[in-house]
Amino acid sequence: MAGTPCSLLILSGSFHSRSKSLALAQVIREAFPQCPCEIPTLDRLPFFSEDLNREKPDEVRAFITQVQQCDGIICVSPEYNHSIPAVLKNALDWASRPAFESPLKGKPVSIITQSSNSVGGARAQGQLKIVLDATLSRIHPHHEMLITEADRLMVDDTLTLDEAVERRLRRHIENFLDFVAGRD
Repeated sequence: MAGTPCSLLILSGSFHSRSKSLALAQVIREAFPQCPCEIPTLDRLPFFSEDLNREKPDEVRAFITQVQQCDGIICVSPEYNHSIPAVLKNALDWASRPAFESPLKGKPVSIITQSSNSVGGARAQGQLKIVLDATLSRIHPHHEMLITEADRLMVDDTLTLDEAVERRLRRHIENFLDFVAGRD
């Protein structure tokens, strides 16, 4: 991977005290210090409403500015009930306006999911791809980054990646950075 570093927005699908998604977002930020990374607190966004969309609240405007200004987005998410967590879907709904001309249009996006089961969040990945396709985002076509049996990663409230997961994660992000820079 060579060239100019890009700025990333990492969207976590969960924010609880033992969130593996939020911990993975921090791991990515630390592993790629050459890329400025922001991790917005999506749980502070109000639920999307056409009424609020007319005169967006300050926290929504700030989030949309982050989406506009970043070079690429990484969604790091668990799978809830075979789908996308509400906090992540809500953020994407806010950023998807106006339809077909939103800040997500043409924005490179990668998806990383994790789950305590052996499926690794594959269903959430599929659902996220449908949502992101509707926003005209450029979905990273690299091998899917699914982390299975993710409960084993948390030891005493600390995320611990085994060598295989760490190697796959690094390869995935490096490939995404090339995709963002148009070197894919």
